[in-house]
Amino acid sequence: MLSITMKMMKKNLRMLIPAGIAILIGTAFIAATLLFTNAFDASLREQTTGQFGGSNYAVTADAQSGDDAHDSTVGGLKLNTIAGIGGVEGVRADVTRSVILNTGSQHGSGVALSTSADPKLLPVSIVEGNAPEPDGARQIAIPRKLAEQWNLKVGDTISSHAQHGDDAQDVQATITGLTTDPNNVYGYYNGASVASNDLMVAYSDVASFDAIPATAAYLYIEPAHESTVVAQVKAALSPGLTLQDRAHMEEQAIKSLSSNGGDVTKQFLLAFGVLALVVAALVIANTFQVLVAQRRRTLALLRTIGATKRQLYVSVLEEAGMLGLVSSILGVGVGTGLMALASIATRDQSLGGMRLTLNMSWQVIALPVLFGVAMTVLASVSAARTATSVTPLEAMRPLEISNQHRARVGRAVFGCLFLALGVALALIAIPMNHSKDGDISASALLAGVGGCMLTFIGLAMTALFWLPWLMKGVGAFVSMFGPAAKLANANIQKNPRRIAATGTALLIGVTLISTLATGAAAAKATMNQALDTRYSVDVVAYGPNIPQHAANKVRSERGVGSLLYAKTASAEFTDEQGHAVPTTVIGVPDIAALQSVLNISIDNPAPAFGTGDAIMPLVNNATGASFTFANNTVRLSQTDAEGNPSQHPVDLHVEQRDYKRSAQNNEAVAFVNTALFDDGTFKADGNAMLIKLNVPSDMSLSDVFETIEQDLEVYPNVSVGGPVAERNQWESMVNMMLMLLVALLAVAVVIAVIGVANTLSLSVIERTRESATLRAIGMTRGQLRASLAIEALLISLVTSVVGMVVGTLFGWLGIYIVMSSIADVVYVIDWGTYAIILAIAIVCSLIASVFPARRAVKTPPVEALAEA
Repeated sequence: MLSITMKMMKKNLRMLIPAGIAILIGTAFIAATLLFTNAFDASLREQTTGQFGGSNYAVTADAQSGDDAHDSTVGGLKLNTIAGIGGVEGVRADVTRSVILNTGSQHGSGVALSTSADPKLLPVSIVEGNAPEPDGARQIAIPRKLAEQWNLKVGDTISSHAQHGDDAQDVQATITGLTTDPNNVYGYYNGASVASNDLMVAYSDVASFDAIPATAAYLYIEPAHESTVVAQVKAALSPGLTLQDRAHMEEQAIKSLSSNGGDVTKQFLLAFGVLALVVAALVIANTFQVLVAQRRRTLALLRTIGATKRQLYVSVLEEAGMLGLVSSILGVGVGTGLMALASIATRDQSLGGMRLTLNMSWQVIALPVLFGVAMTVLASVSAARTATSVTPLEAMRPLEISNQHRARVGRAVFGCLFLALGVALALIAIPMNHSKDGDISASALLAGVGGCMLTFIGLAMTALFWLPWLMKGVGAFVSMFGPAAKLANANIQKNPRRIAATGTALLIGVTLISTLATGAAAAKATMNQALDTRYSVDVVAYGPNIPQHAANKVRSERGVGSLLYAKTASAEFTDEQGHAVPTTVIGVPDIAALQSVLNISIDNPAPAFGTGDAIMPLVNNATGASFTFANNTVRLSQTDAEGNPSQHPVDLHVEQRDYKRSAQNNEAVAFVNTALFDDGTFKADGNAMLIKLNVPSDMSLSDVFETIEQDLEVYPNVSVGGPVAERNQWESMVNMMLMLLVALLAVAVVIAVIGVANTLSLSVIERTRESATLRAIGMTRGQLRASLAIEALLISLVTSVVGMVVGTLFGWLGIYIVMSSIADVVYVIDWGTYAIILAIAIVCSLIASVFPARRAVKTPPVEALAEA
């Protein structure tokens, strides 16, 4: 019987190819999802644990000990004692300092790390030259990218000083090597420098390296002697310190990431991969119905010459199993290929970007193949039963699907029950979306997902009733436009069961796309609003002497929308608790100029802004505590370089607005009229540039940020910062999800084409006599083709509109549950994606009707009547 099955498969290969494509796409999506989550986890693990370098153990503060339980300095870590223990091959103190690097004509901010005698312990790679020696005389290794920009090489000298120190003096150092940051740990700074101990002492303003504040150190213990060496190291540690192995630290870091959504992302994507295969299963079921219908005479002949019902049943399942196995293996190959291309595309990651690598695992191969074969076999069971449930004589007649009233009643009851439970769960999830600590409530997330699933199952089960009803209403309108449209409407109403099955397959795909499109659009809008609230200015630059022409140069750069150049002064005021609050005073010409660079509205209502007014924030930048000003008045005292307040404070009327992080270091920013600088009330001790970006589509945030840095690098002690890195990382994540959305869109479109085409094919087979009769009485081939095209359009458009409505509601509910704890949710509709869905539905419907229409018009009426 197996040989007969293979021959039938070969004969009907063209019919099996569409079903195979559906399986291939579903399994490819699951394989790509597994590979993506493997790469995503690996990228997060690299970025999160990259600071460990090549160490396999770390000395850290014991979480159960108090802050004063140990000496929080390099000396308190007893690194010399630990390094002297046999089996400890290298140690490195975890010391990091923000620095300003300069060559005299060029300046830039960066980060410097303490060096190690063993370079493999460094979290950056030395790609040219050597790492600085711990006891070397003023040695430094700088990022290769910076060296290329400034035309520096190994052996040159460079000056540097602490970025935030008082009266920091430049220290000259010799460049001993160039670094790269392969794990993007220091991507915000475009890499990291490595400095000898004496440089770190100068940056930290202490007497010796042992006096530098530090709470952790990294070391490499020879694996062969771990059991004895670990005990010796623990015995040598000061009280309040503990030794942890790298695996434990990595698991803690990854567990933290997973609790913040890493595992949720994987489950989320896998759920959609499974749904893609469910859609494919519905298409496969229709495909095998078509095959059984086409083979009815072959099956009858096999029954006549002695084939049993069981043999025919097993034959259909074998055919499905072989189709599923081959298609699933190909699907894994396609999914792997897509991820390989993605890994090549993200090889040169940008600021805050994510790098994908191809990480194969047995699950990537086994799970899609097993699931694909199982879904294909299960989907063919109904067709197998149909093939064996008729006698040889009955099999000679056209295949008609009977109307099972009892099954319809049960379907309606259970469908309505699921629908009611799903809507109830979704409504319950809304008020319970926050846990006590403000995080996403697991119960709310479970209720929301469960509610959406039950609602959709209910819609799918009851589609047999409401979908033909909707199509009947639309079809009644369409039928007024000629005999072809009237025939298409009549054909849809003739077999509501199959129309519902096809519509459900398409409904799953469109709902899936709409949910993701709405979720991605709402997430992006919500997160952008949250970042606008958290960071009121895109980019801020501060320095003691930034000239006007530098601001003009930055203003002229592509990607810079608005720029406010202002004088600044350091000041302080006393809050209600009696604490002195360091404040940056910025002189602004008018409210309109300030509003042009802020991401939040401060001019509704417009505040008073005369020489006696000041605009103050609602909360402290550092602590988040609310500011309250008695009698709406603030007393600002300008401070000198040592931080001593002036003896001539200024009382100003306060209007508060909700802006945040407009200064990099101070706890508050006060915007005052620039006239207060002109009349000497405040003496300018620096300049600031507040910049709002307007990044064109062919540039990234990091491109614009780097351009601004390069424009200002010639000016000493200029610090450039802002939320660019965080916003860029978020946008990179959303864009990656949108790439997956595009792939998913292709999945649903192809599956929809296959499903509609198969339904029309089966419809043409069943209506062979009817089509022949219509041709015999005068219906033209064009009219018959048009009726099938209109039938496909009705199925696709009605189902797509319903899927978009349901998907929008699901997307809004999901975003509310996930993101309402961190920001006010912005409810948006991705009209662009919806327009694409409808356009593709129209085009694909017409394409899906081509081959069935060719079959319908190709056979002459006399021959078709004879065959039927």
